[in-house]
Amino acid sequence: MLNQDKEINKKRNPFVALCEYASNNNWCWKLFCTTCGHSGFRVAFSKIIQDQHPDSDSFWPSGKSNSDMSSEIKKYNDFWKKTSIEDQLKLATIVAKAKILDIQPIAKFPDWLGYIGLVINHCPSCEARKIISDSFIPQFITMLRDNEEIVSYLQEKVSKNEMLSINDLSRIESRNINLSNSPQPLIFDVL
Repeated sequence: MLNQDKEINKKRNPFVALCEYASNNNWCWKLFCTTCGHSGFRVAFSKIIQDQHPDSDSFWPSGKSNSDMSSEIKKYNDFWKKTSIEDQLKLATIVAKAKILDIQPIAKFPDWLGYIGLVINHCPSCEARKIISDSFIPQFITMLRDNEEIVSYLQEKVSKNEMLSINDLSRIESRNINLSNSPQPLIFDVL
């Protein structure tokens, strides 16, 4: 089983795998949710920084068919309190290696933008946000190259050395043409 888990870890980015699972199971990504507090993501982020992979059966406490991660909150609570800079940097580095072109076809829109927003929210340090921004802003510029307004806005952020924000994700969502699978509320409206 351990060798199988190591092979799985090499196949695809853990954040991409988490995005697919979360989208297929309609996980909550609302920042201010008072029902679940996006607990599945918080536990999953903790597991990911501990080198566990969502494609591995051992990642899921009750098997993949039962996605309730709340039973593991006490053990995987790195993102339930003030998260250490080290943990933020580790998650940001893992997430930054994800490719939007890998996420887009396997996760619902705008949910996958919301998942990136959760990472930004849980990695508030300048160092972690810079890692995320340095990865995703160029990817968005490439993806949205036909939308001069948003590309210009993002290029200006790069030139000013500004970081990607949740509001930027909402702006991307509202300005894009070809990223959606189905109409959903704006990220800003639910984060």
